[in-house]
Amino acid sequence: MELALYHQVYGYYSDPLSRVVGRKGDFFTSVSVGDTFGSILSHKIEEEWRESFGSAENFVIVEQGAHDAQLARDILAALEKRNSPLFSKVEYRIVEPRDAVREKLIDSTGSGDRIKPVASFEEASAECGVFLCNELLDAFPVRRVVYRAGEWRELCVGVGENSQLAYLEGDVVVEGLLPEGEEFPDNYMTELCPAARNWIQDAAGLFEKGKWWVIDYGHESDDYFAVSRNEGTLRCYRAHTATDDPFSEIGEIDITAHVNFTHLREWAEDEGMMAEKLTDQHHFLTHAAKPWLLAMEGHPPDAETAGKIRQFQTLTHPSLMGQQFKVLELAKGFG
Repeated sequence: MELALYHQVYGYYSDPLSRVVGRKGDFFTSVSVGDTFGSILSHKIEEEWRESFGSAENFVIVEQGAHDAQLARDILAALEKRNSPLFSKVEYRIVEPRDAVREKLIDSTGSGDRIKPVASFEEASAECGVFLCNELLDAFPVRRVVYRAGEWRELCVGVGENSQLAYLEGDVVVEGLLPEGEEFPDNYMTELCPAARNWIQDAAGLFEKGKWWVIDYGHESDDYFAVSRNEGTLRCYRAHTATDDPFSEIGEIDITAHVNFTHLREWAEDEGMMAEKLTDQHHFLTHAAKPWLLAMEGHPPDAETAGKIRQFQTLTHPSLMGQQFKVLELAKGFG
């Protein structure tokens, strides 16, 4: 999965800036719905800046998995448009460890903008700020495991019949992530993501005092490992069509797996972070959008506002993106 997605030449994300996201691409994201997502997040960030960080003079927004930096542009544009005092104080840093992709981001954002692509969390670190990522962890490489004859086996990738890539069973090499205390039916499959544990260890050192918002689709452990979820969560997408065959169109098809938010929360707490809340995108964005929604009361929407309301409905409606996506809010350095 790591090679299929991130090989520097042939991987699906080898050149993310060339990947079309949205109606003409392989999948939608909240950012591809329109600029309303970034605008609402800008309200939430400004609220945190005022109330949690005391309107700090030096404040940083850090994002990872920024694709083409559209979300960064949307957030900064929204702050500027409403003359937010935060706009003149904030710097936006994008963590992108791949040299070639980072160089393209630098070229696309321009040296005059306050969007700064950097290679690591260490380079992005600051005294205080907000970190956010949208659909980052679902693209982390996972290990697939299967329960057979009362024991767990790992589904490794190897060469099978007809010299084709296939799953080959082996011993499980990941410790401490398997569900315990329950018998599973034969052939039950699920995924484990040790890469997320390594990631949160690095991300936790980003700020002395900060907030982290992880926005993605996923479940808590009880649901993630539910017996009824017997084929796991790994899916592949091309042209908005889902399959479960990661060996088809390698490098041209997106491969993804849901996030285990219980594991992520526990690992964050191990690093001295506090899990403030896990909610769905509907509740998170509806709360964050209150200043915008209240400002519209008593004013008939013009064409632009009506378009933004439609975007908001797509982002928050329970049958669309509102319940599909979860938001884990983490904090560090408060009390």
